[in-house]
Amino acid sequence: MPMPMRIRNGTDADAAAAAAVVRRVLDEHGLPFEPRRLDADVLAPTSSYRAGGGAFFVAVDAAGRVVGTAGLLRTGPGAGEVRRVFLLPEARGRGVGRALLEAVLDAAGARGMRRLTLTTRHRYDRAIRLYERAGFRPVGAGRQRAGDPGLAYALDLAPAPGRVPARTAAGAPLPAFA
Repeated sequence: MPMPMRIRNGTDADAAAAAAVVRRVLDEHGLPFEPRRLDADVLAPTSSYRAGGGAFFVAVDAAGRVVGTAGLLRTGPGAGEVRRVFLLPEARGRGVGRALLEAVLDAAGARGMRRLTLTTRHRYDRAIRLYERAGFRPVGAGRQRAGDPGLAYALDLAPAPGRVPARTAAGAPLPAFA
């Protein structure tokens, strides 16, 4: 039976569960969890994202368990960075990553952001396909984590008059995913 999922705004109350998702995915790929450096933002999403004009989202399963994360960090006037798009293995291949990314894109548009960037790794091939299908294009090298060179991507958001935010951004349930 398909497992229903929904996307909702994440808060500091989700920090431990969100950090567990990030840690598990990093472990899966042989990368360290760095709570005092690169991963500090997931431990305090309200101050790291929302207080600065960004957003933080979590994907939750039918039991309310956090199975995915995605953040939007404002980096300047009209600009933002997509961060923390992580999914537990059991949530992959069900459209959850796409729904999280849509929530971030909708939030960016609602906040007047015209350009988004993100950094990912070669090893995240499924995520790279997701980003490229959404219109992100490679723009060079990004930050490094444990000697693993990052890939930088950017997306110019076209003004979309009358764009209706995805219902997932408001926390409505996603359809059941197979």
